[in-house]
Amino acid sequence: MSFWIKLTYERNVYVIDLDRVAAFCQISKGRLSFVVPDGETTIVIHQQTDAETYQKLLDYIEKATGQSLDEG
Repeated sequence: MSFWIKLTYERNVYVIDLDRVAAFCQISKGRLSFVVPDGETTIVIHQQTDAETYQKLLDYIEKATGQSLDEG
């Protein structure tokens, strides 16, 4: 079963199947990035500006991989 998330990024609303995202990158503490499956759009989520989506992504990554990005 797919895990979908809805988010607003640069005035656009995205509904993304996170199971299709190939990789997530923790740029720095408090910033996550990933490429949308279309291969053309990179989204960067900042903890300070979108704490809810940031936490959902961390929870998804931990559930899907068993790895936590917060552990370092």
